[in-house]
Amino acid sequence: MAGKRKRSEEQAQIPMSSMIDVVFLLLIYFIVTQKDEVSEAHLAVNLPTPNVAEKRDEPPARPIEIAVFADRVMLYGRDMAPERIVELLEPHAQKDPDLTIMVKTSTKARTRNLVKVLDLCQSIGLTKLNVVTLDD
Repeated sequence: MAGKRKRSEEQAQIPMSSMIDVVFLLLIYFIVTQKDEVSEAHLAVNLPTPNVAEKRDEPPARPIEIAVFADRVMLYGRDMAPERIVELLEPHAQKDPDLTIMVKTSTKARTRNLVKVLDLCQSIGLTKLNVVTLDD
């Protein structure tokens, strides 16, 4: 009986030195690979100057919406050629160069139609162009 008891005690021992080595290696790995990164440092925020308050006599104009679909371009809810859009938007651009243009594009629209509309808007001096994708 004494022989059986001795074998069970020997089998119950767990080698701790190898587990301690693994724990220290993991600890060293995590310390070495840790990066101190400040996420706020990468944000570019344009804040207005506190001294200058822009006073407007009239409220800002609503953005003009242009819709670009697969086979047509629409302004004010009517089908139009891109050249006709320039004719209609040019007086607005001369009156208010800070006018916002909202270009709503379909996912099925051709990229060249979208780029053409954006180029035409920029050619008449409109620089605040926003592109939004429509749900089809």
